[in-house]
Amino acid sequence: MIDIKECFICEATEHEEVFKGPYFRGDHQLFSVKRCKNCGFWFTSPRPQAGPELTKYYETEDYVSHTEQSNTLTDKLYMLVRKWALTNKLAIINREQKNKGALLDYGAGTGAFLEVAQKDGWITTGVEPSNLARQQAERKNVSLFSPDNPKSFAKNNHYSAITLWHVLEHLPDLNQSLQNFHNWLKPGGTLVIAVPNHESFDAKKYKENWAALDLPLHLYHFSKSDIRALAQKHYFEVRRIKNMPFDAFYVSMLSQGILKKPSLLRAFWIGLKSNWQGLQNQNMSSLIYVLKKP
Repeated sequence: MIDIKECFICEATEHEEVFKGPYFRGDHQLFSVKRCKNCGFWFTSPRPQAGPELTKYYETEDYVSHTEQSNTLTDKLYMLVRKWALTNKLAIINREQKNKGALLDYGAGTGAFLEVAQKDGWITTGVEPSNLARQQAERKNVSLFSPDNPKSFAKNNHYSAITLWHVLEHLPDLNQSLQNFHNWLKPGGTLVIAVPNHESFDAKKYKENWAALDLPLHLYHFSKSDIRALAQKHYFEVRRIKNMPFDAFYVSMLSQGILKKPSLLRAFWIGLKSNWQGLQNQNMSSLIYVLKKP
């Protein structure tokens, strides 16, 4: 385990514990979420060390990003919504980049988004650490590279767009990763980041049992001010922020399971209330940030 000493945004060294949350995909081991006393950024600490210690927490059949299976009702709903979400994601990219060029999807899972982008005319590259996910992507004729093979994809001033769909919170080296993305983008290129939002209604309702904490897989827990601060730190402009309305329902269903009180009706109600409040102040369960390299 690694004990984090400095804030990833402001480098302050004084932190306080927000709460401890469970590893809900396994044995419910507890992990601490800390908050920087200076800027308020949340992060998991202590956290598993990158490599085998962290990887073992991903090795579970219900980690849906690494599989195409739909064994449970929650998984089936996830897969159904994903079809709509892929079209919406592509529309965001196409709005920002009128001329289709090279697109890098970092943390591509099983390659579903790249498959859609490729058919739309983008020149696609994907990066994915999971061997299982890369094997499944090959069935879609989508080639994914391991992050351990950077020579295959790390190209300065090359990409028109880089996308991270619920990936930034997983990357062990947050600041180096953002610097890399800035280097790899062409001037005028677009970086799209989707992450959970711990200031949403459902996050505050479920607290340490909020499934989108996903401890210890999620190493950081973002608010809008955090992403704005990171964008400024790494010389990006925040062009727009978009709500992701379906996430509140999915996360609420998972959170009810963590509480051992599964209830589709209650999950739907909390998701609906979260979306209504989030619609008023752009603060839903997950947010998409569209950043631009000047």
